Amino acid sequence: MGQAPIPVQLWEELAKAARYRAHVLAGLRDITTRQLRRQFQRNFKRPPQDWLNERRIAAAEQLLLAGWLVKAVAFELGFKQVSHFCRVFKEFKRMTPSEFVRTQIHSNHQCPEKITNVLRR
Repeated sequence: MGQAPIPVQLWEELAKAARYRAHVLAGLRDITTRQLRRQFQRNFKRPPQDWLNERRIAAAEQLLLAGWLVKAVAFELGFKQVSHFCRVFKEFKRMTPSEFVRTQIHSNHQCPEKITNVLRR
């Protein structure tokens, strides 16, 4: 009587709609957080919040490379404080958001105007 597996793409859409919070994601699925943990363990072999944080940092990378300011990215992705966003980003990427943007510019040997504007601010 279990629910049918959800494709990863739909999970990603749900993650964004849940603002990358496990308890909100469970609510969107109309299941308990415990049931959500079991589903994630079965399907992704990890806790839901770990997966959600990974998705949130991937979204942050895209926004940063699109020229968003670090502060705007933090608030867009549901962080209450920029410092918390920077700590979480650094845990995942082993560099700060600004360092990430700089390394992407240098590794691509391009300086798109959008990205360089982020570094000047």
